[in-house]
Amino acid sequence: MSRKLTAETGRGEKIHLSVDGEYIATTNKTFWYSLGLSSPCQVEEDQLQEILDRVQDNRMYEKALDLLTQRDYSHRELSDKLVQKEAQRRRTSRGKSRDFGVTDASYSSVTLDAERPDYDALRQRAEDICLRLEEAGLLNDERFARSYAAELLRRKHLSTRGLKQELRKKGVARETADIVVEELAPDPAESIRTLLQTKYRTRNLHDEKDRRRTVNALLRLGYTYGEINNAISEFSTGDSYPEDLY
Repeated sequence: MSRKLTAETGRGEKIHLSVDGEYIATTNKTFWYSLGLSSPCQVEEDQLQEILDRVQDNRMYEKALDLLTQRDYSHRELSDKLVQKEAQRRRTSRGKSRDFGVTDASYSSVTLDAERPDYDALRQRAEDICLRLEEAGLLNDERFARSYAAELLRRKHLSTRGLKQELRKKGVARETADIVVEELAPDPAESIRTLLQTKYRTRNLHDEKDRRRTVNALLRLGYTYGEINNAISEFSTGDSYPEDLY
């Protein structure tokens, strides 16, 4: 069945698309003109769905570019963010009391779920976008791992193990995380000493409660008992403790 597609200019670069007088989606002028369509025009159902799919791809791609201008991301982190943002946008769109009628979030009964976002489809779109960005050199897990690990070492003074764990949480491959952290070669004694001089400077290491709190905090950062004991012993500048930390 043929439908009437209309494009109306909105604020700035926005273009609002309507089908048979009902709002369905918002895109931008650059994308709309790239379609080579006039307004209004007649489109078939399958052509309309293809347009809506491309609108969504373009919106997610531009969101990815916007996110990457703010900071670097890993592949998995960016993919997760894109899915989260699009799912949130869909929920918000459905919840608004507007007379726009059906939207691109619920138009197709085949590829889009009218009750909740189709996460499998969203995930595939996000993955495809991330691959495009990797091919363009705008997304690189190894580059992200180096900058993120260096930042964690500078701000939090994490251990080697702690750095690798944080990189893995961001979706960085184990092999990449190992290489990057080994290149940094953080000195556990120096890192612990820095923490004792800054973050834990008010702790009385001769007090059992404070000492155990400090040790447990350092363990959570990934340091071993041996590294902690040695660093604290050196930090004490020759003072002896009544007993070992544990």
